[in-house]
Amino acid sequence: MSHVDAAAFKAAVQGANPTLSRYKKSAMDGLIKKLGDHHRAFLGPKMKEDVQEMIVNVPYSRQIKYQAAFDILKKAGFYIGGRPCDPSMHFHRFDEGEYAYVGDDGVTESMQLLSPGSLHHVFDFKWKSSNGNMASLAQVSTREHVKFRSSQRSSPFNQNNPPDMEFYWGEGRGATSGCGRDDHSSKPPALICQFPLQAGVCTAEQWYQYSYDKVNWHNIPGAAYLLHKGVRKSKGGWVFFFKKESWAAHNKKRYAFEAEYPIDGPLLVPAKLGQKFMRNNGNPSKVSNIGKLISKG
Repeated sequence: MSHVDAAAFKAAVQGANPTLSRYKKSAMDGLIKKLGDHHRAFLGPKMKEDVQEMIVNVPYSRQIKYQAAFDILKKAGFYIGGRPCDPSMHFHRFDEGEYAYVGDDGVTESMQLLSPGSLHHVFDFKWKSSNGNMASLAQVSTREHVKFRSSQRSSPFNQNNPPDMEFYWGEGRGATSGCGRDDHSSKPPALICQFPLQAGVCTAEQWYQYSYDKVNWHNIPGAAYLLHKGVRKSKGGWVFFFKKESWAAHNKKRYAFEAEYPIDGPLLVPAKLGQKFMRNNGNPSKVSNIGKLISKG
């Protein structure tokens, strides 16, 4: 990042508004105070972060009015526009998919078809723009970051579950739509659960993130959720459950979705050891056909 000519920035602001702050507080006051009125050859990481956050929270109409001043900050390497804010979660639908796997009964190998071969919980994640103008998010990228607190292959699950402990998914350029589709899927319990069945849960931490340059990524404030997949007893029978809820430590908007699916038993033809079970897509389905909705938020 090149140096910031704070004096030139302040002069450009005053040029667009000669009566700046004389009669009422200006949206530019905070930036002027933060940057001062002299050349800055170096801005530390915290200073850069603070200034950038102040920029994206200036209303769009003021970003246009003081464009000459913001051009000075843009030249210094700052992004001028808005960022995703005020996030919310909305359950959209259930999907299910078929999935073929290699079965091994100890004598011969054969192709087996699982139906359903995947259980999908599809959500719409929505946001607004910090400067009030969605079009200004055209250059902003979004994605999700998921980190598991324990192995997906530990009890109550087996080695057919994915090995990932952390991943990033759904990177897309342009956030003007204010909405991203998120599909939380799982292979069916007959394939991924340990038998005999054991009660337990695998929990992951999820953040939705944004980036101005697709290099440096930041968490969208408030866009934090916990994902739970597990096995438990419900009304006397074993069930597999999926739950998505707001992560209270980082997200004050209460949200809780939960569904459960009966576990009838292991596969009739066991899966061959060592094969990879890839993620697959699903088609719209009614959860009542295969499970039970507990809460949708």
